Formats: sequence, structure tokens, C-alpha cells
Amino acid sequence: MNHSKWHVLLIAVLSFSLFATSTVSAATTTNTKKYTWAKPAVEFMASHDVMQNYEQEADRLNQVVSKAELTQMIHTLFKEFRVEQDKKIEIPGVPEGSTYYPIFRDVYGSIPSNPSGMIAAADQINYNDETFTYQPSKRLSRWDLLIALNALFPDIRYSLDEMDTKEIITKVKPFKDIPKRTFSSHETYDKWKYAYQPLAPELGIVQEKKQNAYLGSDLDGVKTNALLGFFKAGIMKPDAKGKFYPNQKVTLAETVVILQRIYNFYGGKGYKHQPTIDELIPRELSREYVYRDSSLGNLISDNVALISMDNVSTAYLAISATEPVDLKVIVNGESITYPYERLSVLDAPIMIAFDGADYAEVYPILRRTGKPIVDQGEIEGPQFFKKLDLFFYFSGQWTDFNVFNTLWEDEGDGGFEQ
Repeated sequence: MNHSKWHVLLIAVLSFSLFATSTVSAATTTNTKKYTWAKPAVEFMASHDVMQNYEQEADRLNQVVSKAELTQMIHTLFKEFRVEQDKKIEIPGVPEGSTYYPIFRDVYGSIPSNPSGMIAAADQINYNDETFTYQPSKRLSRWDLLIALNALFPDIRYSLDEMDTKEIITKVKPFKDIPKRTFSSHETYDKWKYAYQPLAPELGIVQEKKQNAYLGSDLDGVKTNALLGFFKAGIMKPDAKGKFYPNQKVTLAETVVILQRIYNFYGGKGYKHQPTIDELIPRELSREYVYRDSSLGNLISDNVALISMDNVSTAYLAISATEPVDLKVIVNGESITYPYERLSVLDAPIMIAFDGADYAEVYPILRRTGKPIVDQGEIEGPQFFKKLDLFFYFSGQWTDFNVFNTLWEDEGDGGFEQ
């Protein structure tokens, strides 16, 4: 049978088309089976208009996610990440004319610790000169993803405040492929190429002779916080062999699962930053802040904030001074004034009911003048300021403050903190 050359060409084109279609179909079928573990997350994303359904997305679930794609998903899923439309925020690496600028401005311009916090989610970071750059096309590793999400969702972090370094090192041991580098001095740590570099999946620890070990810098603390926080919340964790695979490029399948877990972390109602107690307390330059289980002397401000960091329902307060000072205490808008005679009994302090408040405002009133103490030095002169010696004693449990007073007198350095 004879065929024209066009007939032969048409057959060739159709054959190639059928081959290509069957190849794509086979790939889609393979991915559909391979990523069934991600199907609930994909369907969740589809229900929130972040992507299409599982069958439509299956052929690209193995693709590596870029910073722009991650940002777009976060922007669509967490509508709380928004700034005013007319607000200009500089995003190094993403100029205002870029198509990516609006979503980068909204997402990274909403970091709770801004304006300084934007550096924490960047793609190139130099903390020595505090410069940074965002790279929309950067193909993200699992570590890149962890650090960016850690900056955006601070509530997931793990608190290291009450842990010593030995305990911290024990906590990060399950992460077998996160190197822990030990340095004999801070000087040698400073020469390390990954010192002060949050985008490096390694931890620096300084162990000097006859000294307790400690994390090389606050940024090693940031990395540790991120690892432990996301692990504890079940969002990102090592496998059964203890491997976290920090340098492995993160796929779309992994990313959607992680983002759904974060969404669920916030109760399935979208992101809402839960401010810390410290963030809830209004900071005023004229106010002294006294934390529980401490004593503080020679206060010169016009008011004091007694702070309960552990949400205690009641606290105990006493003062000592060289002449009568009464206190007006305000909790949740309710005011009560305590006389010096009652306040100065150190072994029977007064009890303050916080009733859910994070702090109580205290206004010292010099009885001789009947006026609040604004600045002892300015009102009465430096000699009187030294003579008054007003001290606060504050605790979250009943305490005989005579013990604090004795310790302070022994120290003779202006205060004592337990």
C-alpha cells in the first residue's frame, strides 16, 4: 500500500501524541498511588482554594517547592497574613514592580517581630551586617522551610528558657543528621563558617575548660527552638531512624501536609498569633517592671508593674522604706490603696488577686506629701533619694520576705533575684 508523505507524517504525529499521553497518564497513575498519604492534605487545600483536587494535582506532587510557591500557599490559606494595601514595605530581592511583591509584602510584612523580624524568613541572611535577601525562585530544602515557618509562626517554638545546655543537647539527639559542632572557646566558634547562620542545618556548642557547655549564639537557640518546637507539635520530625533530611528538597506533597498541620495547630480556624504575656504588657519608659520571686530597690519611676509570668491567680507583696510609702494597686481596672503599716510586715505580705490579669499596676505614694513618687531625685534632691530606700518584694507564693531582705543586705548591690 502506498502512502503520501503527509499521511506518513500524520501517523507519526498521532503515534507520538498517543505515546506522550500514555506516558503522562502512567506518571499520574504512579504519583496518585505514591502520594496517597498526602491526599487528605491536598483535598484540604482544595477546599480552601489553595490548589485543585488530588487527582488533578497528583502529577506534580513530587515537584520541589519554590519560595514563591510556598508564599502563595501561605497567603491563600492564612488570610490573616495581610498588611494595609497602601503600606510600602521594602522586601530585598522582591521589588515593588515584581508580580510576587504583593504576597511577599503581606506574608513577610506580617511577621510578629517586625520590622526587625523580616530577616528571619529570608533566603540569604548575613547577621554580621544585618542584610538579607528574598529569592522567589529558590528551591526550598526541608531546613529552609523549617526556618521560614518558624519565623512566621512563633507560637510553635519550643521554650528553652528553663533548660540548661546539657538538657538541650539531649533533646536534639534524636535528630541524627543535624551535626552538633563543639568548640573549645567562643573565639573558635566565631571562626566557624556556620556561626550566626540560621540557614545552616548545624548547631554550634561551646565547651570551655572547667565550664558548663552553652549554645554558641542566640541563632543556635533559634535553630534548636525550631527543631524542637515543630517536632513536639508533630509538624516536622525525623523518621524512625532519626533522620530529618535537612538538605533534601521539599516536595509539594510534603509542604501541603506541613501547612495543614500548622492550620490544625491553631485549632483549625486559621492563623492567629497568640501573644506572649510579655507582649501583652504595655511597655512604658516611666515604669519599673518587677517579676515574681524578686526584690527590687531604689525605684524612681511613677509606677510599677508587678508581672505574673506563670498566670498565678494570687501573688504576695511587701515593701520596706525609711519613711511611710502607701501603694495604690490597680488590677483589671479595680483600685485599692494599702497603707505602709500593712505593707511593711515582711513576714506577713499582703495578697493580691490577679483574677486572670497578667500584671498589676502599682503607684507608690509618699505619705508625707500625699503625692505619687514621680522621681525621688528631682522632687527631694539626691540626698533624700538615697535616704528613702524603697524596696519591693514580690512572689507568686506566700513568702517570708525577711529572707529576701537579709540576702539583699548581704549582697549590698541594689537588689536580689532568686
